Amino acid sequence: MKLTSSSVLRRAGALVVATAITSTALLAGTAPAQAHPAGTRALDAGGAWLAAQLEEGLLIGEYGPEYGPSIDAGLALSEAGNATGLSAVDTALRGAITSYITGEAYGDVGSTYAGATAKAATFATVAGSDPESYGGVDLVSRLEDVVSTTAPTTGRIEDVSDYGDYANVISQSFAARALTTVGSDLADEATAFLLDQQCGAGYFRFGLTTNKTSPQQGCVAGAAGSAADLDATSITVINLLSTPGASPDAIAAARSGAAWLETQQAADGSFGAGSDDGVNANTTGLAGWAMGEAGKASAATAAAGWLRGVQVADLAPCATTLAADNGAIAPSPTDLAAIRTAGGIPVEKRFTYAFATAQALPALGNVPTGAAVTLSAPATAVEKSTVTVTVTGLGAGEPGCVTFGSEAMKVTGTGSPVPVTFALPAGAATHTFRVATLTGSTTATTVATPTPVTPPAPVEPTVGDLAVAKVVKVGRKNTLKLAIDCDSTVDCVGKVKVRTVGKIVRPHGRKKVLLVAKSAYSVDAGDTAKLTLTLTKPARRVVGAKRIRVVAVQSADDADPARTKFWLRRK
Repeated sequence: MKLTSSSVLRRAGALVVATAITSTALLAGTAPAQAHPAGTRALDAGGAWLAAQLEEGLLIGEYGPEYGPSIDAGLALSEAGNATGLSAVDTALRGAITSYITGEAYGDVGSTYAGATAKAATFATVAGSDPESYGGVDLVSRLEDVVSTTAPTTGRIEDVSDYGDYANVISQSFAARALTTVGSDLADEATAFLLDQQCGAGYFRFGLTTNKTSPQQGCVAGAAGSAADLDATSITVINLLSTPGASPDAIAAARSGAAWLETQQAADGSFGAGSDDGVNANTTGLAGWAMGEAGKASAATAAAGWLRGVQVADLAPCATTLAADNGAIAPSPTDLAAIRTAGGIPVEKRFTYAFATAQALPALGNVPTGAAVTLSAPATAVEKSTVTVTVTGLGAGEPGCVTFGSEAMKVTGTGSPVPVTFALPAGAATHTFRVATLTGSTTATTVATPTPVTPPAPVEPTVGDLAVAKVVKVGRKNTLKLAIDCDSTVDCVGKVKVRTVGKIVRPHGRKKVLLVAKSAYSVDAGDTAKLTLTLTKPARRVVGAKRIRVVAVQSADDADPARTKFWLRRK
């Protein structure tokens, strides 16, 4: 991750821009992965945030406008489909093109910075502008003028400057692309010189040979100045694969470079481990984009997954600390943690985050496949019941926030439907659930119905249990006492009639079943009641010291009758 957008020299007290090429610059080609909604959501959110960082079409750094990173932003916005942001950068750059590609404003008279010119020419074609008349400058002719046509540097681009030549392999890759795109007579030479910078292992080095008279102008594995460079390799692969009409040799070189890049990827999908800058979003973004262009879908998806982990996504109300900067890509996980602790991106760090976003954003299009996000809920549910709503469409690792009233639950996509459970409040009402993503929200509703009223189970009436001794004695007042146990959940209500078991002889000589006593009663559930029954007049005449056999019949409406036999006699 080379963050330097210009080599700044101070001579005679003047600030002089010696070269204005961003070393890890983006270029536009076919959008790497806007083919599915999850990738589009990641790109849209990052593009919206990045466009908002432009000031009159440019990114502003510590020393003022940063033209190279502004082009990076414009190219990233093109990849994200943000035409308004792309146009803003295009307009601003055309108005400042001389300041970008020369050092005239700082006393570098007659200068042309080759890398800046090549990058600007590439950007002009992407923005739909004319590179031969860009802000009043013919970028194509200007670029051709800095391409060497003499051996041993034939095809090499060179800065024309009082302060030296800072052109490098990244600069050369932009030149090869720009010249090939416009059909320049020097395109083949520029491309051939670029391919010479590739080492046998497949990678491209960063710097060009310092000694321009040396017969060896290409990469020499193991030699000083021929170390592998992740960013140079990534950008060269992207440039070559995005060049219309690229030669078979150029395509083969790009494939070889992509194969080498794949070997440098960490298990978590990131790139940069072991480099001076360490793992970072800029390098991972460029390498991930190159993997996507080369058709290495698995590696590109892994890189995009890592990048999504450093994309700000505080979805309110689940999280709000960094919500104002949703879509921004932090340079690293440590940086993301730092701004979360700080409560936002510090002013002095905003350019760094914008630069990281510009270089990493296109690779986010390769995030794991998702679909249009939908939320489903039961059409109806009983009040106070538990309902499950289901989120579908989130790509693996994609953030979401599901809300219901004051409740909010953070969810992370798995590539499969994600269930979320809520408890409905009391009352019949229509309840709305909502799921928010980085680019919008959708809702679902459930109609709560009253809790069904369950009618009480029909109560079986009961007459209770008659508790009597084997022999019951009649008292002096012609009364007898019985006990009724109500071992039930309902009151025992009924009538009891005591009759003789068989016919007995009446005084007039006839035999007849005799009613001895009767009474109505009501006994509370779970209680026992004592009943006092008075003998009927006919019974008084027959009940004596000699016992007689009687039966007590308990009865009630809709209840089964109960019969209890016992002996009856006077005391």
